[in-house]
Amino acid sequence: MWLRSSVAVRRLPRGIWNLKGVGGGGSEVSGGGKIDNGGQELRRSVPIFVHGARIAKPFAVHCKSATYSSRQHGATVRVLEKCMVAPPPNTIQEKSLPLTFFDLPFLHSPLIHHIFFCDYSHPTSHFTNEVIPKLKTSLSLTLQHYFPLAGNLIIPCNSRKPEIRYANGDSISLAVIESSEDFSLLTSNTARASDDFYPLVPKLPPSVCSSSSGALLAPLLAVQVTLFPTAGICVGFTFQRVPADGNACHKCGSDEELIASGSLPYYDRSVIDDPSELSSIFWDQQRNKQFTSSQPEYVPTNKVRDTLVMHQSDVQRLKQIVLEKCPKLSRVSTFTVTCAYVWTCLIKSRRASGEEIKENDLEHFMIGADCRSLIASPLPANYFGNCLVNCIITAKTVELMQESGFIKAAGLIGEVIREKLHNKGGVLNGAEKWLSELEGLNPERVVGVAGSPRFAVYDMDFGWGKPRKSEVISIDTTGSISLNECRDSKGDLEVGLSLPKVKMEPFSAIFASGIMEAKDQH
Repeated sequence: MWLRSSVAVRRLPRGIWNLKGVGGGGSEVSGGGKIDNGGQELRRSVPIFVHGARIAKPFAVHCKSATYSSRQHGATVRVLEKCMVAPPPNTIQEKSLPLTFFDLPFLHSPLIHHIFFCDYSHPTSHFTNEVIPKLKTSLSLTLQHYFPLAGNLIIPCNSRKPEIRYANGDSISLAVIESSEDFSLLTSNTARASDDFYPLVPKLPPSVCSSSSGALLAPLLAVQVTLFPTAGICVGFTFQRVPADGNACHKCGSDEELIASGSLPYYDRSVIDDPSELSSIFWDQQRNKQFTSSQPEYVPTNKVRDTLVMHQSDVQRLKQIVLEKCPKLSRVSTFTVTCAYVWTCLIKSRRASGEEIKENDLEHFMIGADCRSLIASPLPANYFGNCLVNCIITAKTVELMQESGFIKAAGLIGEVIREKLHNKGGVLNGAEKWLSELEGLNPERVVGVAGSPRFAVYDMDFGWGKPRKSEVISIDTTGSISLNECRDSKGDLEVGLSLPKVKMEPFSAIFASGIMEAKDQH
């Protein structure tokens, strides 16, 4: 969801996030250093060039041009600029999008943080003179197509249902940072301190109360671009979960291609039928909860973050093991096998780390499945919003800790997905219980999945080629794992985790041991 920036502005890469991820936390890079120009507000007009043609009216960027330094987690950071970026003026009329029953369950979800590292060998001077202006232009043009993200979530004070509203002049926060952190270490597939990534996470501006209506206005998106001079760039996003899922946001192609193919976002909420009045049911369950969109100040997580690779050959061996033990199954998917294997390794690592285990406790694995094509009135593939059905897999701890735990988990995951998506009563059968079912789970025993190999995050191009590394920072606080296709080997999968070091070490050992055993068997 970003037009290419460091070359001619003409390409919309594959989305700005992968969304089933849930998360929260994060911090703003700040410190007690001097602001060189006193922080006076400037108004800058930057000409837009698209395919060589100059747009008559340049977009406006309101900036506080600030350069100050601080130290974050052992590294020096320097804030180069903070500004607000809006769609080009007079390109979007004021619009409102009601929240559907697919959106409302995410109203109180934690913020999502997703960052992308890209190789960049130039010094700071080249970055500030050549890249930053094009980034602003690129982001402004992108917001023309994804205008709801420049708007606000509106929560009325009279108990009316919330909506997303874009008004003329709405904009998003963009921070530009320079860091002395080790780019190579941050992008490696090794255990790294989770706390070292928070200076790269943008901070969403706080919600404000409308002086005229009293409604709460909550920004939806913030962006931060961090330079590691002569090494790389990190593009980071923080956003509310409620506007759309990952299937809506991951589109790729030039703007001409997206327009010609009809892949530009489709916003009409009236295409979603709600004969069971699920929207009213969910709003009744959500309306009395306190909405908190502000990010908490950074709190050390004391976790380590690691990326493990599931090679295609390893997945095939695990599939073969499942099919041998479950002959009634005709097939088992890569997604099912990978999730089952990682889930059981996580359960087993808890006891190995010294955690007290109650064998009759219930463990839960949660998957968000796209159902655009499965509801009674199928949605367009380019529908921008949420359209997920929750698949909750539950098993006793003792079942998953046994030697056959992986087989049990794979069978349950496959069974629940099939039953949910191909239910005789329809994919929305029992939907009125979605929120109550979630609230009944012990959050300490829930593992979710952020992302999907289908999103192909490494096909994105911010202007510097495919990203060096993708990290979903939100998993630090949600207990989820991240899952996406590998950068350089199609068919292999990257599994991202964030765990206390005392748990990461046994997890890695159990994970590697199981892969070796599968090799020995096949």
